[in-house]
Amino acid sequence: MVPAVAVGAAGLLGFYLVFSSVPLPDDLTTTSSVVFDRDGEELGGLLGEVAREDVALASLPQHVPAAVLGAEDRGFFDHRGISARGVLRALFTNVRAGSVQQGGSTITQQYIKNATLTADQTYTRKVEEAALAIKMEREFDKDEILENYLNTIYWGRGTYGIEAAARTYFDVPAADLDVNQAATLAGIIAAPEAFDPVDAPERADQRRRFALNGMLEIDALTEAEYDELVAAGLPETSERAVIDQGPNAYYLDAVRRELGSNPAFAQGEVFRGLQIHTELDTSMQLAAQEVLTETISEGPTDTGAIVTVDPATGGVRALAGGPDIDAQQFNTAVRATRQPGSTFKPFTLQAFIEAGWSPDSTFPAPAEIDVDDDATVRNFGGSSFGEQTVHQATASSTNTVYVQMQEEVGREAVIGAARAAGLPGDAADEVFRTDRSGPVLTPVATLTLGVASVTPLEMTSAIGTYAAEGRHVQPRLVTRVEDTDGQILFEPDPREREAIDTEVARAVTDVLRGVVTAGSGTAAALEDRPVAGKTGTTQEGRDVWFTGYVPQLSTSVWLGNLDNSPIEADNATGGGMAAPVWREYMTRAVDGMEVLDFTAPSLELELLAGEPEEECPDGYEFAEPPTEADEDGFFPDVLVDITDEDDRPCVEIKPELDECPAGYEFADPPSEPDEHGRMPDVLDEPRDFQGRPCVEVLEEPEEEPEEEPDEDEDDDEDDDEDDDNGDDGDEDDGDAD
Repeated sequence: MVPAVAVGAAGLLGFYLVFSSVPLPDDLTTTSSVVFDRDGEELGGLLGEVAREDVALASLPQHVPAAVLGAEDRGFFDHRGISARGVLRALFTNVRAGSVQQGGSTITQQYIKNATLTADQTYTRKVEEAALAIKMEREFDKDEILENYLNTIYWGRGTYGIEAAARTYFDVPAADLDVNQAATLAGIIAAPEAFDPVDAPERADQRRRFALNGMLEIDALTEAEYDELVAAGLPETSERAVIDQGPNAYYLDAVRRELGSNPAFAQGEVFRGLQIHTELDTSMQLAAQEVLTETISEGPTDTGAIVTVDPATGGVRALAGGPDIDAQQFNTAVRATRQPGSTFKPFTLQAFIEAGWSPDSTFPAPAEIDVDDDATVRNFGGSSFGEQTVHQATASSTNTVYVQMQEEVGREAVIGAARAAGLPGDAADEVFRTDRSGPVLTPVATLTLGVASVTPLEMTSAIGTYAAEGRHVQPRLVTRVEDTDGQILFEPDPREREAIDTEVARAVTDVLRGVVTAGSGTAAALEDRPVAGKTGTTQEGRDVWFTGYVPQLSTSVWLGNLDNSPIEADNATGGGMAAPVWREYMTRAVDGMEVLDFTAPSLELELLAGEPEEECPDGYEFAEPPTEADEDGFFPDVLVDITDEDDRPCVEIKPELDECPAGYEFADPPSEPDEHGRMPDVLDEPRDFQGRPCVEVLEEPEEEPEEEPDEDEDDDEDDDEDDDNGDDGDEDDGDAD
C-alpha cells in the first residue's frame, strides 16, 4: 500500500506544481460564521475579535520570529518547503490509521493550509498543500514566507496574524512583545483553543517552555537566558474578549469551544463564513439567562449557571454561564469545576441498587459517624435521625446513612456508577474541559458527599441518564456545520450507550422523587408535573445546587462566587437557594410541554436491614408523646421513625411492675444506719420506674413508760406554779390559737 500511495502522491504533486497558484495574504479574508438554533433561526455569529493587521517582518524584534521557529519549524531555513522526514512519519501514521491523522507540516505548509480556507483532511488536500509549499519556496524568499505566515496564521480567540494576537492576549503591538510573551504566543499555534493561557494555564506553560527550548536549540537564547525565562512562568494574559450576543452569548461561547476542540476546526475555520446549526431552544435559552441574571442581581452570589439537556438526544437546549457576558466572560456552565455536594449521592444510590439492595433498607442515622478511622462524617446542621430507610435518608440528605451505603457496596462501585451515568473520565468523553479530562474520582471516605469537582454541564448530562431510563447520550451543542454553499462539512453522530439497567434507573428516579415531594427539594416542585432531583450544598456553603429532571428535560442550577468564597446567607443550601431558581426557570421551560409520568420500577431487591416497621413493636403504641414524667417518675421511650396516619410516633407503654412486699416500699437505700444504728433490708427486685429498689420500712421502737409522780406532790406543784405565775397558761393558749 505504501508504494502505491507514494506513486499516486507523486503524480498529484506534479500536477499541482504546474497548475496551482499560491494564495497570498491579500487574498485571505475572514467572514463571520452564522449560528442557527434548532428551528433554523439565526441566533448570532462568530467573528474574529480583533481585525487582522499585517506588519513587516523587519518591524518585529528578532525574538518574535525566533520563538515561532523554535515552536513550529526549527529547520525552516534548511528545507525547501517540505520536510522529507516529517512527510514519511506522517505517511506511515496515516496509512496505519487508515485515514489522514497527521501532516508533516513545515511553516510553509501551515501557511498554505491556512490560506486555502478549507478543513478537508484528505490525501488529495495534503498533496496539494505540499505542492503549493514547494512552489511558494521557489517564488519567494524565506523572509517573505515567514512574514506571510506570521500575518495569516490563526492564534486562537478568533484572531489572525501576529499583530492581532499581541493586542488580544497582551494588549500591546507585536513590536513591543517581550521574549516571554513571544514564546507564549508561539506555543499557542499548534492548538490555539487547547493551549489558551487563560483556559489551560498548565498546558500553555508547557508549550511556552517547548518554544523556549526550541529558541535555545536554534541559538536564539543563551543557557542563562533560557533558565531565567523558564523560571519566570507564564506572563500575565488578558481575559478573552467576547462579542455580546444578548441572551445567547454564553451558548455561542460554548459552541466555539466545542468546535475548537475538533481538529477540523482547530485553526480558526470556525470564523470563516460557516453555517453552524445547534440544539439551542430559543425560548428556554431566554428564560435561563433572564432567571439567572435576575437571581444573581439580587445576591448573595456573584455568579451561577443554568444548563438544560434533552436526555434522549444529548442536545443542550439552554446554557447560561453567568449574569452577563460583558460583566463576566468566564463561562461557568462549561468552565467552572466545582464540588457538587449531595447532588453526587444519586450515584451512590445507583450502586446500592445495582448491588441488589432495596431502598427500603434501614440504617442507623446518627449525627456523625467515623469511617475506618479515615474521616468523621457529619450530617448537615448536626441532625440525628435515629434510624432511616434509604428513601428517608435521600429525602433528608443524611450524610451518615449514605456513607454507610457507600461502604456497604464499596467506593470503587460508586465511582463506577458515576462513570456509567456519564461523568466524563477522559478525552473521549468530554470536549469542554480545557484539560481534556474528567473529574478525579478517588475512593476516599467522603466520596459520596461530592468532593470531586464537576461542571454544571457534566452534572446535568449524568443525572439526565436516569430521566432517559439508563441511556446516556454525550451532550452536544452543534448538530452540523455547512460551508457557504450548503455542503456539510461536519455532522456528528449521537454518541449514546446503554449505561445503566433500565429498572435500576427507574428505581433511582423513584427515590429521587421523594426529595421533591417530601424532602430537601420541595421548593423545586412543579405544579401538576412529576419531578425527580437532588439538592447539594458544599462545605461552608460555597456551592449550592439543584439538579433535577422531568422525563423530557434534565436541568442543573448552580450558584456560588467566582472566588469560591462562602455564600453569605442564612439559606445558603441547595434546597433554600438553588431549588426555587430551578422551579422558576423550569416552569417557563416546560410551558406547553406534554405532562409525562415516570415509570415505576419493578425490581426484586433485598432488604439490607430487614423490613421497616409498619406497626409499633411489642411494648409500644401509637400515641402523642408526653412532655413530662408522670406521678411515678415514668417517662416513656419514643420511636420517631415509626408513625401512624396521624403522624403519631410509637410511645412506650407503661409496664406493670410488681409491688413491694408488706413492710417494704420503693425508696433510695440509705447510705448509713439510722439514729438507732439500724440498716434496712434492700431487695434487688422489683424496682420502680425510677430504678429504686424495695427498702424495708423500719418501725419506730416503743419507748418505756416514765414513772408517774406522787399525786399530792403534783397538785402542790401545780398550785405553786399558779400562785407564782399568777395564771394557769390561758394566755399562752390564746396566743397559740
